[in-house]
Amino acid sequence: MPPALSPTTTVIVEDNPALLELLKGMLEGIDGITVVGTAAGETEAISLIRSLRPQLAIVDLELRTGTGLKVLSAIQGMSGGLGTTRAVVFSNHAHPVVRARCLALGAAAFFDKSFQMDEMLEFVQGLSGSPAA
Repeated sequence: MPPALSPTTTVIVEDNPALLELLKGMLEGIDGITVVGTAAGETEAISLIRSLRPQLAIVDLELRTGTGLKVLSAIQGMSGGLGTTRAVVFSNHAHPVVRARCLALGAAAFFDKSFQMDEMLEFVQGLSGSPAA
């Protein structure tokens, strides 16, 4: 039997409570994903990511306070021996210029909330190392 993989620790940065709960439930349903924290604003998100050092952060761009772009910038600027947080953007603001800016700030992927929920979940599942359902 192969050794069990460590779960992919994940933080969700989302200001819509209903969508946050939906995302959290769907992500926790993926083998190998553990949601370790959530944040609704920029400062809270940056602090949480700095303290928890999750392997994955799912970031919305429009937050209760501040922006997801600044969260991405902070993640990009973090370094150290504890590893790097990979960021995935999940937002309604999918204009090509915004998408390019997010990727330039180190986002591993960008998914449009309007129609790419399944694609985002498949991407995260691929990161977790769990087989596709």
